[in-house]
Amino acid sequence: MTSTTATRETDQTPVSYQADPEQSLSEAVLEAVATATDVDQIALANEFGPLYHTIDPSALDSLFHDRCETDRAVGSVSFEYAGFLVSVDRTGQVTLTS
Repeated sequence: MTSTTATRETDQTPVSYQADPEQSLSEAVLEAVATATDVDQIALANEFGPLYHTIDPSALDSLFHDRCETDRAVGSVSFEYAGFLVSVDRTGQVTLTS
């Protein structure tokens, strides 16, 4: 099982999660949203629609995939899902802003 860390001070403060190095970014997004909304990961699709209706999970995972045993590519990507602006960067940091 993977773990993430979360910080949340108020509803207006962005929620930040750090994915485990072995965790895919799409899994990290789902875990972050599930934790922030108190909705089980399995129920997210019923509650908010499947993630793939918003972004291609395979494309997200491969966007920052390790290349030749080096660090992930540089950059970040943002999209809306479950009422949040979701930002994911090359380090596995997932930020949810309401």
